[in-house]
Amino acid sequence: MSRIQIVALLVGICLAAVIFQLIRKKKLKEQYSLLWFLTVAVILLLSVWEGLLQKISSAIGISVPANALFLMGLLFLFGMALHFSLLVSRLTDQNKMLAQRLALLDQRLRKEGEERLPREGGESVPDE
Repeated sequence: MSRIQIVALLVGICLAAVIFQLIRKKKLKEQYSLLWFLTVAVILLLSVWEGLLQKISSAIGISVPANALFLMGLLFLFGMALHFSLLVSRLTDQNKMLAQRLALLDQRLRKEGEERLPREGGESVPDE
């Protein structure tokens, strides 16, 4: 095993440990950790299987395996950015809906408060 493979293996193991710690401390949700565990699995697979990156790069027509690795990293980052953009869009819509509901509830409470003020002011309201 070459030195770069050992370093990549150690990096993969350290990343997995960090992800486990973040999940354990509830700073990272399980649904997001799956993407990161997939990344760690790819790092470990590429570090253990020596010719895999060469086979991938020749299969997609890239002559230098390091360029294929950068392309995979770029695609991963693009996927993560797209995923988080979808989440932000959904949360923005939910936030808008919650603000509208809060405004309606506030309006209703103010209206009920205004209706109660004359009753509490000493005026007697005939019982129906």
